[in-house]
Amino acid sequence: MENKITTFTTLVKEEICLLELTKEEQLSLLSGYCKVNGILNLIGPTLTLRTENSKVAKLIFTLFKSLFSVIPSFTYSRKVNFDKGSVFQISINDNVMEILEKLELFSDGLPSNPHSLVLEERLRYFFAGAFLASGSVNSPSSKNYHLQMVVFNEEDAHYFLKLLNRFRNNKAMDFKALPRRNRYVLYLKKADQIATFLSIIYSHDCLLEFENARIEKDYFNSENRIQVCYNANYQKSLAKGEQQAKEIEYLKKVGVYDLFLEKEKIVADIRLANLDYSLNQIANCLKDEYQIVLSKSGVNHILNKFHEKYQELVNE
Repeated sequence: MENKITTFTTLVKEEICLLELTKEEQLSLLSGYCKVNGILNLIGPTLTLRTENSKVAKLIFTLFKSLFSVIPSFTYSRKVNFDKGSVFQISINDNVMEILEKLELFSDGLPSNPHSLVLEERLRYFFAGAFLASGSVNSPSSKNYHLQMVVFNEEDAHYFLKLLNRFRNNKAMDFKALPRRNRYVLYLKKADQIATFLSIIYSHDCLLEFENARIEKDYFNSENRIQVCYNANYQKSLAKGEQQAKEIEYLKKVGVYDLFLEKEKIVADIRLANLDYSLNQIANCLKDEYQIVLSKSGVNHILNKFHEKYQELVNE
C-alpha cells in the first residue's frame, strides 16, 4: 500500500510543480512551503528545507533564486532504510531574515503568520506550497481515503484550520487535527472533501484520476461523481483560458498582436470573451458566428502560436 500512497502523492506534487505562477502566487506558494518545512538556525542565520521529491526540490531552489536573487546550497543523500530514496536539502545562507519577512513568516524579528499572502486566491497557492512540503494522499484505488498535511505545532495547526475555514462558502472540508510525534497532523478521510482540496490546490489532472477511480469503485453513486469530473474539467478549462487571455493581452500591450493573421485574431477574440470555452467550443463558435471551419487541433495550434510568442518575448 505504501508504494501506492507514494505514487499518487508524487503525481499531485509534480502537477503542482508545473503550474505557471505570477510573482505574487510564487511568494504565497513558497510561504506555505517554508511555513511547514523550513528549519531556521539563528546562527548564521540559515534556513534549511528538505524534500524527497527532486522536482519539488528544483522548484523551491528556482523560486528562491528568481524571487530573492540568492543561490541556495543544494545537497542530497540516500536514505538508509529499505526504500533507498533520496533526501534533497536546500539551504539559504544569504539575506535569510529579509526573505522570511517578505514571505511574511517573520515580522520585527519575531515569528509571524502570513497575512496578505493568504488573501483571496493567494490562499490556494499557500496551501499548494504547504502540501508540497508535508502533504500526502492515498491512492484513490486504496481501501481507505486519506489526505494529510503535517505542521510543526498546535499553534500552527489552529492557524491552518482557521485558513481552511475560509473555503466553507464553496464546500466544507472538515479537517481534523491530531498530535503525532511532536508535530500536528491535519487530515481528511472523506473522498468528496479530498476531491475539493485537490481542486483548491490546482491539481486538476489528479483530481480527475481520483474521481475516475471513485466512479469505478463506487459505481452506485456515479451520477454525482460525473458531475464532479465535469466541474474539474470546467475549472481546468477556465484556468487554461485565463492564462491564454493573459498572454494575448500581453501581446497586445507590447504591439505584436497585429502581426498575427485575421483568423488567428478572431480565435484570440473568442478566447478573451469566453475564458471557460473548451477548444471544441471555440471551433463551434468560429463556424457558427464567423463561418470559419477549423478543427479542435487547429484552434489549439493557433493558441499555441500566441503562447510561443509570449514565451519568446518574456524570456528575452
